[in-house]
Amino acid sequence: MTIINYYDETKDFLRLADCTEKVEIAISRLENPVGITEENILMYQEYLFGDRLDVVMQFIDMNRLHIMPLLVKYRLIKKSNVIKLTEYAREKRKMDTMSYLMDVGNQFRTQPKKMDIAPKFVKGKSSLPSAEKVDYSGAKPGDIIWLGSTLMPWKVLENKNGRWLLLSEYVLDCLPFEDFYDPFYFSMSFDRTRWPFSTLRRHIGSDFYNNLLTDEEKQRIIPVYISADDKLTFEKREGAKEDRLFLLSKQETERYLKNEKSRLAPVTSFATRSMLYNHFETYAYWWLRSPGEYTVEKMYVLDGRITSSNSLVGGDHFNYLGVRPAMYYRY
Repeated sequence: MTIINYYDETKDFLRLADCTEKVEIAISRLENPVGITEENILMYQEYLFGDRLDVVMQFIDMNRLHIMPLLVKYRLIKKSNVIKLTEYAREKRKMDTMSYLMDVGNQFRTQPKKMDIAPKFVKGKSSLPSAEKVDYSGAKPGDIIWLGSTLMPWKVLENKNGRWLLLSEYVLDCLPFEDFYDPFYFSMSFDRTRWPFSTLRRHIGSDFYNNLLTDEEKQRIIPVYISADDKLTFEKREGAKEDRLFLLSKQETERYLKNEKSRLAPVTSFATRSMLYNHFETYAYWWLRSPGEYTVEKMYVLDGRITSSNSLVGGDHFNYLGVRPAMYYRY
């Protein structure tokens, strides 16, 4: 079996420009340092210790109240900028966030020693030990957890009935939805623009499945069944094929990623290895499994918008889009 490294923790973090995703990846990794190297601890600490005021304002724009305590803990929100950020939240009418920031400002003045704040970062030094295991059972939608044979970030979309719906935080590769020149399918008569019969499903079920996760993690994946009409169930149905890794549908994307900003996904350096797709430098368009408006089209995410425009799955210049695998996982 060929080993494919879809994700390089150091390279893919350093190539990201300042953005909310970069802050969340750094914080989640320091909060859950499983198998982390000393060099990467320092990399994340040094990044967070810089002036990231613009990125914090992006979190306020998104009304991401859930992450605010971690921004305080890692000193992105601090005594010197909390008033400015409170005023910004007021201007943007983010009242819940404004109220939280006002409370933080009061705590900075009256009880600073009781606040949950990480030790001040000293360049070149770290006291954070790597963890052997992390308890993710309390992870909430929007949180990032780290799984994989090469540890990589997965976003929690749902936590329900003892299982997570997880989505790769990164676009891991750029591939065609259907390769009409693939000898395996050349003589087949199926409608291969449908998920159950597509070349991309075969790639995800083999290359991705074999390379992304450990054997123990594979045992925790909950199989799903997806039929040609795009419906996903946990019980086997006639005409539905079993999947362990899959793509989100249009409906699932709208349900769990409710706005355009939340649908943007950083792209790994592995995914941009083709010269033709170097324009996917930071964010890539990524495939959904749902049918498009016409038979030869598929839904995909373009700069946060869901569309099927120009997505001729067997076309030449628009053949390759990003792949962002999802899975149901038992914790």
